[in-house]
Amino acid sequence: MKKYRFKTGIEFKKDKSWNYDDEMPIGWADDQRMNKYLGNSIDEKYNEDIELKQTFNFESWVFQSSDCIEVIEVEDIPLEQIIKKLEEQKQNSLITKEKTMKNLNVSVVSSAKDKFVFMDKTVQVLEIGFNTSKNIVLYGPGGHGKSEMTLEFLKERNITPYVITMGTGMSTDRLFGGLDINQLQTGGSGKIEYLVENSFMNHEYVIFEEMFDAPDFILEQLKDILSSGIFRNGTQTFAIKTKFIICCTNRTRDEFSKNMSLKALMERFPLELNVIWDNYTEISYNKLLESKFGVDNVDPVIPYLLQEYAKNGITISPRIAVTAYMVYDQCGPEALSFIAEFTKKPSLIAEAINKFESTIKFRNLSASLSNVLGELTHATLDSKDDEEKYKSLIKELDKQLVDIQGLVVGDDVVHLHTSLVKGAKEARVKFAKNLTIASFV
Repeated sequence: MKKYRFKTGIEFKKDKSWNYDDEMPIGWADDQRMNKYLGNSIDEKYNEDIELKQTFNFESWVFQSSDCIEVIEVEDIPLEQIIKKLEEQKQNSLITKEKTMKNLNVSVVSSAKDKFVFMDKTVQVLEIGFNTSKNIVLYGPGGHGKSEMTLEFLKERNITPYVITMGTGMSTDRLFGGLDINQLQTGGSGKIEYLVENSFMNHEYVIFEEMFDAPDFILEQLKDILSSGIFRNGTQTFAIKTKFIICCTNRTRDEFSKNMSLKALMERFPLELNVIWDNYTEISYNKLLESKFGVDNVDPVIPYLLQEYAKNGITISPRIAVTAYMVYDQCGPEALSFIAEFTKKPSLIAEAINKFESTIKFRNLSASLSNVLGELTHATLDSKDDEEKYKSLIKELDKQLVDIQGLVVGDDVVHLHTSLVKGAKEARVKFAKNLTIASFV
């Protein structure tokens, strides 16, 4: 059966349910007489009322179910293992130092390797398409560098591609290079012909941006040209020179292939890749930002914040991540609330920064606590001086325990925090017994 207790003052403050004027939870008796229940356990007979989110009478007072919190049983972990876990977590996280504002100078890098991160698969598929002359579809959410990587890939091979954006407004004459006005004027043939020399068909390497957004009738004509290798418009024909086409889009081929004709067009693009990251953690974002602003020159609070957004179902693209860092660096954290992607859940900015700072404090305090515990564990009690030093260390342990117990930590370290406090308290009892025995001897 589940166990519940009343929230502590810190937990009410965290939930923004604290009356700071009267120093008690909002809705509790105005003379603070109910404050004695803060943190206290609740009898299991009230579980049903709490779980049904009803009010309940407890010792003549009326409480809300929101005043309560479930008690999570903490498994008994040896203190040595807890300290070892803390050390491992430090090594696997960027949160190792206090947040600082640096006013960085944005460095401009030149090579594709330095400009882009997590693009190995993109380079690989571009290499395959380039070497085999098989067309490619690069798809996925915006801001991941599909177009930039494609241009850089071709640039490094001294190729200037023909680039055209094929949105919903794409027209036949634009795809085919424009109308040949001379043929329509007096003295001309009167035929509708196109300046195909100005079109993609007169280029070996082509990039179609947002091809999947073009009207169906445009794409059906494109399918005919790519299938036959010849542009055919009545008596006007043109053997296309195109060897390699890269389509960059935010849509998938499944979204796009609405009929058999469009499915046939997709057969002319046999290679594809979803250009996304494997994960959106603080480590990944930090690698991106270090590629732009320099190694060991990135304030870790922003990668942490970006990770928190990803955890809450809002994935911040690499492009927006770089913008966010520049805004934060130049204007401070308050300015992040004006970035469109961040406005989807603006409260996360303050929450994540507070969690970040709490985690730093927790790691600093846990390191101090670990040091004191280590000293007490190895201390001797052979003399009066040893006893005085031992007493001093126990006082320091008590102070560290008060500090770390009063800390509100994020969900990622809450279990470790609870286990550490429990283990340290048990160790403190043992140390006090050791001192008592030594004083009698």
